[in-house]
Amino acid sequence: MKKIIALFFCLTLLFAIPGGRAERKTVVKDQFYLGAMKVVNCKNYVSLREAPSKASKQLAKVPPGAIVYSCSNNVKEYAPSPYRKQIAMFIRCEYEGQEGYIMSKYLQKAPEYEPAETRAEHVTMTKDEVIGSGEVILEWQEFNVAVIAAKEYITEDGKEWETIRVGCFIDDEPNWGYTESVVRTDEKPKLRVFMGGTEDEPQVYVYDAGYGLIMLDLMDGTEMWTVYSSTCFLGDAAVVASGENTGILYIAGSEGPDPVAISAEGSVLWKSEINDPGMGAPEAILLKPNEIEVQFESGGYALLEYNGELISIVD
Repeated sequence: MKKIIALFFCLTLLFAIPGGRAERKTVVKDQFYLGAMKVVNCKNYVSLREAPSKASKQLAKVPPGAIVYSCSNNVKEYAPSPYRKQIAMFIRCEYEGQEGYIMSKYLQKAPEYEPAETRAEHVTMTKDEVIGSGEVILEWQEFNVAVIAAKEYITEDGKEWETIRVGCFIDDEPNWGYTESVVRTDEKPKLRVFMGGTEDEPQVYVYDAGYGLIMLDLMDGTEMWTVYSSTCFLGDAAVVASGENTGILYIAGSEGPDPVAISAEGSVLWKSEINDPGMGAPEAILLKPNEIEVQFESGGYALLEYNGELISIVD
């Protein structure tokens, strides 16, 4: 990495990200909005369809217990005229990044899964601006590149926002900046920032429980990919480990889920099933040569294969 820092510094001056908000999907919460809903009353799956018709193209098979988002019964606004007679039977929703229709008899409201309000912004900041009145939660440096992040709680328009600011600096000069915020709904933390990637190509990761896991390129702050919470919920992402040669992330939350592996390209590789509530919250993930050790606050630990298969649990 040392040999390419100077070159990247020149490139980032040419291709710096302009100020402005990162793209966030706007959800219209009108009188037709139903919010998050759970799939019920089915044995194997229900179909997410391209249009509100049982004869329409199947986009995905949605299993029982799955959560779908941005549900609305105002399908009349979206449905082409050939389907007018069937619209009362369907609800428009989103599942794993795809928008479509599911028959209403297979859905029930699940407000506990409703995503929090989130926002993001790309603005280059000085170190003092990154820290502000917050608490420094990340300080990382390799050669002449440094990353600093701070967390702060800000009240705005009657809402309390949990906010993290991240800044990258080359030779102590601001290179790029990023701010992520989520409306605070309880005392549990919803935002984290950490380093990952590989030893040769470290990257910056921002986690927003109400939105998803975002990988920011170390050199220019570009959002390379996002694993949305609607696709793979990571809890509060309490503990994280990164394979120094693979860039694979291993993540577990203090109140679930069980450990999850996410590739350097942003795909979910596996979700483990430890299923032992007596273990308490995870405190660390150790990547050993032949196994993964997840340590818990109870003093016990679980051993996993690198494919996610459970080897054993030690209380």
